[in-house]
Amino acid sequence: MSKKHTSVVISSNAQKAARPQWLLPGALAVAALAVVALVIWFAQGRQITATFEPEVTGQPKAVIDQTAFDYGNVKLNRTIETVFRVKNVGGQALVFQGEPIVEVVEGC
Repeated sequence: MSKKHTSVVISSNAQKAARPQWLLPGALAVAALAVVALVIWFAQGRQITATFEPEVTGQPKAVIDQTAFDYGNVKLNRTIETVFRVKNVGGQALVFQGEPIVEVVEGC
Protein backbone atom coordinates (compact mmCIF):
# COMPACT_ATOMS: atom_id res chain seq x y z
CA MET A 1 0.00 0.00 0.00
CA SER A 2 1.27 3.33 -0.92
CA LYS A 3 0.46 6.40 1.04
CA LYS A 4 -0.72 9.38 -0.80
CA HIS A 5 0.68 12.64 0.43
CA THR A 6 -1.48 15.62 0.02
CA SER A 7 -0.19 19.05 0.69
CA VAL A 8 -2.42 21.80 1.87
CA VAL A 9 -1.68 25.30 0.66
CA ILE A 10 -2.95 28.05 2.89
CA SER A 11 -3.60 31.29 1.10
CA SER A 12 -2.53 34.63 2.54
CA ASN A 13 -6.19 35.50 3.21
CA ALA A 14 -6.54 32.43 5.37
CA GLN A 15 -3.37 33.38 7.26
CA LYS A 16 -4.76 36.85 7.94
CA ALA A 17 -8.00 35.36 9.18
CA ALA A 18 -6.04 33.17 11.59
CA ARG A 19 -4.73 36.30 13.44
CA PRO A 20 -6.99 37.63 16.16
CA GLN A 21 -8.77 40.82 15.18
CA TRP A 22 -7.87 42.55 18.44
CA LEU A 23 -4.12 42.16 17.90
CA LEU A 24 -3.48 45.35 15.90
CA PRO A 25 -5.67 47.68 18.03
CA GLY A 26 -4.18 46.15 21.17
CA ALA A 27 -0.63 46.71 19.95
CA LEU A 28 -1.46 50.32 19.05
CA ALA A 29 -2.99 50.90 22.49
CA VAL A 30 0.12 49.53 24.22
CA ALA A 31 2.37 51.73 22.06
CA ALA A 32 0.26 54.82 22.82
CA LEU A 33 0.38 54.06 26.53
CA ALA A 34 4.16 53.72 26.36
CA VAL A 35 4.48 57.11 24.63
CA VAL A 36 2.27 58.80 27.25
CA ALA A 37 4.29 57.22 30.06
CA LEU A 38 7.55 58.47 28.53
CA VAL A 39 6.19 62.01 28.15
CA ILE A 40 5.07 62.07 31.79
CA TRP A 41 8.40 60.67 32.94
CA PHE A 42 10.39 63.32 31.03
CA ALA A 43 8.07 66.13 32.19
CA GLN A 44 8.56 65.25 35.87
CA GLY A 45 12.28 65.74 35.60
CA ARG A 46 11.93 69.16 34.00
CA GLN A 47 9.40 70.92 36.19
CA ILE A 48 9.82 74.68 36.31
CA THR A 49 10.13 76.07 39.79
CA ALA A 50 8.44 79.36 40.60
CA THR A 51 10.80 82.22 41.36
CA PHE A 52 8.14 84.60 42.70
CA GLU A 53 9.20 86.49 45.81
CA PRO A 54 6.20 88.31 47.36
CA GLU A 55 6.79 91.91 48.48
CA VAL A 56 4.23 91.42 51.26
CA THR A 57 3.83 88.10 53.07
CA GLY A 58 0.64 86.85 54.66
CA GLN A 59 -1.76 89.04 52.69
CA PRO A 60 -2.51 90.13 49.12
CA LYS A 61 -1.35 93.48 47.77
CA ALA A 62 -2.51 95.04 44.51
CA VAL A 63 -0.22 97.23 42.45
CA ILE A 64 -1.82 99.19 39.61
CA ASP A 65 0.42 100.37 36.77
CA GLN A 66 -1.30 103.78 36.47
CA THR A 67 -3.65 105.33 39.03
CA ALA A 68 -4.69 108.53 37.22
CA PHE A 69 -5.77 109.06 33.61
CA ASP A 70 -6.07 112.50 31.99
CA TYR A 71 -8.04 112.55 28.75
CA GLY A 72 -8.18 116.32 28.32
CA ASN A 73 -11.44 117.78 27.00
CA VAL A 74 -13.88 115.02 26.11
CA LYS A 75 -17.11 115.80 24.26
CA LEU A 76 -20.44 114.77 25.76
CA ASN A 77 -21.62 111.20 25.02
CA ARG A 78 -18.15 110.16 23.92
CA THR A 79 -17.06 106.68 25.06
CA ILE A 80 -13.56 106.32 26.44
CA GLU A 81 -11.90 102.98 27.02
CA THR A 82 -9.06 102.58 29.47
CA VAL A 83 -6.89 99.54 30.09
CA PHE A 84 -4.78 99.20 33.20
CA ARG A 85 -2.97 96.27 34.71
CA VAL A 86 -3.44 95.02 38.25
CA LYS A 87 -0.66 92.87 39.67
CA ASN A 88 -0.70 90.94 42.94
CA VAL A 89 2.65 91.30 44.71
CA GLY A 90 1.44 89.80 47.99
CA GLY A 91 1.80 86.32 49.36
CA GLN A 92 -1.94 85.47 49.32
CA ALA A 93 -4.57 85.32 46.57
CA LEU A 94 -6.01 88.67 45.47
CA VAL A 95 -9.80 88.42 45.20
CA PHE A 96 -12.09 91.12 43.80
CA GLN A 97 -15.51 91.09 45.41
CA GLY A 98 -18.26 92.69 43.33
CA GLU A 99 -17.92 95.21 40.51
CA PRO A 100 -14.99 97.62 40.68
CA ILE A 101 -15.90 101.19 41.57
CA VAL A 102 -14.73 103.82 39.10
CA GLU A 103 -14.60 107.41 40.29
CA VAL A 104 -14.82 110.17 37.69
CA VAL A 105 -13.31 113.45 38.86
CA GLU A 106 -14.01 116.67 36.98
CA GLY A 107 -11.15 119.11 36.75
CA CYS A 108 -11.18 122.89 36.37
